[in-house]
This record gives sequence, structure tokens and C-alpha cells, in this order.
Amino acid sequence: MKKILLLTFTTFTFFLLSCSSSLNTFSEYDKSTNFQQYTKYAWLPSDTSASNPNIAAEKMYGKMIMAYSNDILKKKGMLIDNQNPDAVFRFAFGLNSKMEYKQSPTVSVGVGYSPAPGFYSAAMVPVSGGNVTASRADEVFLVIDMVDVKTGKVIWTSGIRKNVDNTGDSKKNMQLALQSVYSNLKIKHKTR
Repeated sequence: MKKILLLTFTTFTFFLLSCSSSLNTFSEYDKSTNFQQYTKYAWLPSDTSASNPNIAAEKMYGKMIMAYSNDILKKKGMLIDNQNPDAVFRFAFGLNSKMEYKQSPTVSVGVGYSPAPGFYSAAMVPVSGGNVTASRADEVFLVIDMVDVKTGKVIWTSGIRKNVDNTGDSKKNMQLALQSVYSNLKIKHKTR
């Protein structure tokens, strides 16, 4: 049984390391905070004002972010308590869509000629290439903050940024991203 667990853990570690090159994560927290005192939490509603440029993305993925986050926090031993939480979580999610331009190298060669009459040559010269292509380069970001209810201060923040294409599995990518984000949260209670 121990060999199976070790093999599974090793495989999972290599899998995460292979994904980590495309994930840019960060985490900051107050080193003086005892995170074991936080056992109950609630969610702050996301910014739904018209001034939020990422409101559509937050509405689309907000329920998924909260559901996966709740699963992870439950595994850490935390309980949802909307009446008397020790801490509240909030998140910001968005998409930066931009265009990326690439120029192909000038690598094709062929028979060239001089434009002057009577001067034809069998010289090899570049005849094509250098084409500019445009493609979408979307960058997704997710930032999660943990706020102490008593002091109102942010005691932990973590986030992730990733360049994405539209061919990936968004649910699986979201799960991996959230696991990476919450791996830096120093809370582990006995599960009930």
C-alpha cells in the first residue's frame, strides 16, 4: 500500500511540475499570523459594479471558483459559516485578451532574375517568407484574498496567472490552478 501511495505521490508531483512552467503563482501572508485560529469562513460577494471590466468572466466562472475552493478548504478542515466567520475570502478573476504578432523567417529560396532586360540568372535568392501572422494571446488571472473579520486586514493573498488557448479543459485547468493557489495557505485542521 505504501508503494502505491509513494508511486501516486511521485506521479502527481511530476504532473504538477510539468504544468508549473505555464502557471505563474504568487503568495503573500503575514508571517506573524497563527492561521490555525481560523476554522470558519464565508465568502464576500464579488464586485458586480459596471466599473468592473471582468464582470462577465467573474459571473461565468465565479460559481466554479467558489465550489472548488469550498472543496479544498473543507479538506483543510475549515467550515462555511455565513453568520459568524473567523475569516472571509474574496476573489478577483479576469481575462486579458490581446493580439500576438509573429513574423515567419525568410527561409524559402528559388531561382531569381534581375529586372533589367536580358539579365537572367540561375542564382538562388530568397523569394518568400517574412509573413506576419496575428493570433489571440489570452492571459487569465485569479487572485484570492483571506481577510481577518476582527481586524479587517488581508492576512493572506495568493494568485495565479496563465497564458491560455481555447483548446484546454477549463474545469481541469481551474482545479489545478486553485490547488496551486491554496497549497500556500498554511491551514490544516483535523477534518470532522
